[in-house]
Amino acid sequence: MKAPYDLHSGLGYKLTIAARTNNASFETALSTLNLTRQMWCVLVAVGEQNITAPSAIADYIGIIRAAASRTLKQMERDGLLKRAAGNTDKRTTTVALTPKGRDLLYHSMPLALQTRSSIDAALSNAEQTQLTHLLEKLTASLKATATGV
Repeated sequence: MKAPYDLHSGLGYKLTIAARTNNASFETALSTLNLTRQMWCVLVAVGEQNITAPSAIADYIGIIRAAASRTLKQMERDGLLKRAAGNTDKRTTTVALTPKGRDLLYHSMPLALQTRSSIDAALSNAEQTQLTHLLEKLTASLKATATGV
């Protein structure tokens, strides 16, 4: 007789739970600033990485372009960023943070660093290096079949 499928023993399940656990405390902290994790990622992409094209922001964050567009619209309504037509090609859009967006990025960075520090403390430097390598290997092997990432 075939054993029942054990959801909890699968690597995919364990990766999902680890990601959710990692994100939960950070999302709670960000909510005190009225930010979502996705909004924070946009702030980082634009404010820290100088990425100004909506499609490049989506790629950097690892989300589909429609989701990025919705987030950008919300953030523009909230006064966190401005979108403008490109100077040479009016079909392109550039994104820039407003002073309010830059202020929120500044105030959110300690929360991000604290979250990263808590995660890092759970593993030794060697374990962090090994896990990073394994996750990159796994991601590379699956990326060809993934959509929306």
